[in-house]
Amino acid sequence: MDLLVVRHGESEGNALGQLQGHIDSPLTPLGRAQARRAGAWLKAHGPRWSAAYASPLARAKETAEIIVGQTGYPEATIDDDLREVGAGDLEGLTRDDIWKRYPKFVDRGVTDLGDFAEFGGEGYDDVQARVHRVLGRIESRHRAGADIVLVVAHGGILFQIVKAAVCVPVPRVCILQWGNCTATLLRFRERRRTYMAEVTWHVPIDLMGGGSGEESTGVFR
Repeated sequence: MDLLVVRHGESEGNALGQLQGHIDSPLTPLGRAQARRAGAWLKAHGPRWSAAYASPLARAKETAEIIVGQTGYPEATIDDDLREVGAGDLEGLTRDDIWKRYPKFVDRGVTDLGDFAEFGGEGYDDVQARVHRVLGRIESRHRAGADIVLVVAHGGILFQIVKAAVCVPVPRVCILQWGNCTATLLRFRERRRTYMAEVTWHVPIDLMGGGSGEESTGVFR
C-alpha cells in the first residue's frame, strides 16, 4: 500500500498568520492556484490513486476537489479524523497575539509540540489515538489490494501521521517542513513482521514548476 499525503493550499487563516486548528478557513486565490499546480504535477509525476480521503475542513476539502479535478482520479471521501489538531483558545490568534495572551505557550519546550490540552484543545495522546484510527481504517481497506491512497489534510495532523507510519517507536519530536500543498509519498511494506512505511519522496510546491508568485506558506496550520 502507498499513501500519498498532501497538505492543503494557502487558506485565509494562513494569509493572516493565524493558528487555525478546527477553524474552517477557506482557500485564498493563491491557495486555489497552489492546488491546481499540485494537481497538475501529480498528474504528470505522481502515482494514480484508487481511493482518496480528505479532512472535512474547507481548506483541505476544496484542495482535494481541485486536485481531483486536475487529475481525473477518484474523488475524496471525507474522514473526520483527518481534521487539523484542535488548538482550543489559541485558534484564530496570530503569533503576536499568542505571545501577548499566552506567553507560557510560546515558552514551552520542543517536546510539548502538538499538545494543546492546557489551552482547551486536543492533548497529544488524543491526537495519537486519532492518527492510529485513521491509519488503521486505511490499512484495513487498502492493504490487501496494495492500493495507492491519496490523503489531503493539514500540516499538524499529517506530521503526526507520517511519524506514526515511519517510526517505531513513534518519537515525540521529528522535524519535517510542511508548506502548503507539499506532497509526500509513503510506501508501506512488511518489515520484520511490522507493517510500516518509508518516505519515498517529499516535494514542496515550489519544486512543482509554475510561476514565482505561488510560493508555499508555512505559517501555522
